[in-house]
Amino acid sequence: MGLAACGGGDSAAPAPDPVPTPVPSSAVQIHLPADHYLHRGAPTEWWWHIGTLKAGSRTFGFEINAASFAKDGFAFTQIMLADIANNKHYQRTTPYIPPFMFDPDNWAQNDVNKDWSVRLGDPANKLSALELTHPGSGYTSAPTVVITGGGGALASGIAVHDPATGKIASVVLFGAGLGYTSLPTVTLVGGGGTGATAKALFTYVTMDAPWADPSKNMLVKAALVDETTGILVDFDLKLSQNGPPFIVWGTGVNGGSSSFDTNAATHLKNNNYYYSLTRLQTSGSVTINGEKLDVSGVTWMDHEYGAFGTAINPVKWVLQDMQLDNGVCISNYATYTSGAPVLNQKAKSEATVQRADGTTYLVESFLTPTGRTWTSGVSGTTYNMQFQIDIPAFNASLVVTSLMDSQEFPVLTKPTYEGVAGATGTFEGKKVTGTAWNEQSV
Repeated sequence: MGLAACGGGDSAAPAPDPVPTPVPSSAVQIHLPADHYLHRGAPTEWWWHIGTLKAGSRTFGFEINAASFAKDGFAFTQIMLADIANNKHYQRTTPYIPPFMFDPDNWAQNDVNKDWSVRLGDPANKLSALELTHPGSGYTSAPTVVITGGGGALASGIAVHDPATGKIASVVLFGAGLGYTSLPTVTLVGGGGTGATAKALFTYVTMDAPWADPSKNMLVKAALVDETTGILVDFDLKLSQNGPPFIVWGTGVNGGSSSFDTNAATHLKNNNYYYSLTRLQTSGSVTINGEKLDVSGVTWMDHEYGAFGTAINPVKWVLQDMQLDNGVCISNYATYTSGAPVLNQKAKSEATVQRADGTTYLVESFLTPTGRTWTSGVSGTTYNMQFQIDIPAFNASLVVTSLMDSQEFPVLTKPTYEGVAGATGTFEGKKVTGTAWNEQSV
């Protein structure tokens, strides 16, 4: 199972003076299992699984993310696998638009008396997305998207025309239709231009768990077609939480227990809620281009919902998650209105720290980008591959280092680095190591 991860060690080591004050359980605003379910009316909501998986001596990082941005009229999945030994990164971001591809009120289960589930894409229907393969030229209007073959019917798509260049900017699946047993053919017809081409894709994310305790026996399945190579990667994982949930900020709501909106009609629009399951005992398989690998590990799930920035003022952040071998879990982050962390310059951040018994603290911390940077050849964005995290309240100094550089989702409007990492350093004056995650949206 790899490293013991948070929850696997002895968390009873004495804390330095002065002893930090834990967040009282009475301040927690997350109520499980109810809040594991869909929150209708939330401007955003997402469940995402990340972490380190092992297949024998091989190490993999992964992310399976299903997200609703109902406030902006779409949902999306982000799926990635980092093959550390071979320095290969497979990834895809797929949009889903209402009303046929995404229903904001029903894409996940909201009834706490039923089994929990999340769905974007359909594993039984081999058409779930479209991809532009050539933009063509000379288009004066958007062409018609014609979908034929594949054994199904009723699918429809939309082409987006860029009048400034005369090219096709993108194609989006509007409705997936029914009964597709293989990938159909996609043709772009009309619009006054020539040369634009597109293809059909099969990708999806499903998450399921029994209603009694959806943190146990979760089944997470996903498929991605890598945007660069076209290689198919399948995930089939079973996950069960061992230990208490990790309540971000100690309360589960941004701003602390004294400054959040308690109005039942407006709280989802004004508060950001966030908790994690950081001790997920995970096993199953990952299949890469037909090669099936049995994998296992201790992984991490985040569930975040409510208010999360706007199109005019999007949230920019850096985050380092750590599962340490002394039984401690840490989520350290900082947000930015402009710019990004500067190499070798210390900046303020904030850490949620949880001991194995669930005792949780929200404390001041400092992050310093150190070591190397990496610049994406796709987006041109430069990211920090290493951070030093200092947490004075716990006499902690930790270094989080990406296990490989190329771990970006190069989304056109908002590229994001989501990378498997390792952690080393000291906590309460004692040496620790662990698995980690390096995330940057700057």
